[in-house]
Amino acid sequence: MCIVALWTLSRRLHEVCDKWQLKSCSCSECDTSSSGILGRDRRGATSRHASVHSGEIPATVTSRVRHAWLDNGRLLQLSESRGPSALALWRSQWCRGAPVIVSGCIDHLDTSFWHPNSFSAEFGSCRAELVDCGNSVVLLGYSMRQFWAGFECIGARLRDRFGRTRILKLKDWPPGDDFAVLLPRRFADLMTALPFPEYTHRSGSLNLVSHLPEHFVRPDLGPKMYVAYGAALNPDVGSTNLHLDMSDAVNVMMYVGVPTDDIGSRHETGLI
Repeated sequence: MCIVALWTLSRRLHEVCDKWQLKSCSCSECDTSSSGILGRDRRGATSRHASVHSGEIPATVTSRVRHAWLDNGRLLQLSESRGPSALALWRSQWCRGAPVIVSGCIDHLDTSFWHPNSFSAEFGSCRAELVDCGNSVVLLGYSMRQFWAGFECIGARLRDRFGRTRILKLKDWPPGDDFAVLLPRRFADLMTALPFPEYTHRSGSLNLVSHLPEHFVRPDLGPKMYVAYGAALNPDVGSTNLHLDMSDAVNVMMYVGVPTDDIGSRHETGLI
């Protein structure tokens, strides 16, 4: 509770600094020398790019890793995740709680495992709970084959009682079974693609949750699939509600589909 109170007080003080543009401010948000906190320039803009290249990460490290800085240096994009230099650069952002994009993970996957036809053929007869993203209603009694049939074909999608096409997502699949047990080949394939396995594998040496004693209630380390139809023409409909995860998470985009019967509508669909 004390830590939360101090953090809140720090944020409030910084808001005053920004409002009155105090030139001598040395709060943790403004002081670029503070460890673990991103510096801010005197205009109030977060100086992530300048902070990283001001000595916190040796230039010899950044020069060895293919990377880019997006959003004026605020977002790190790594084009590789193998090797100590990539790990060091990723850690520099992770310790600040900043997101990082890692490109090229799909290059390590067997993409045939993640195609909609593969899931439909293997699990099409299984019953699944579907969520209508437009009204959050859970639909029961439908087979996964019915869901996958509409993944890349708008004409095959379920409709509501008013004739409107439903924007659906699979609800927490697999619901109760361990992903590694129900889909062992896909689990093994996914593990080869995850960046920084020391942290991201469920048994990673630096994954603290894996080292908790048995009497602790551990968060579910997954993996879980998030599969939903796209809603490009329905900007008011989202497939994932705003939420706060209990732990850090790594999300891998496994497949993106464009409906074959309505290319112009750009109803992209995604599987994570």
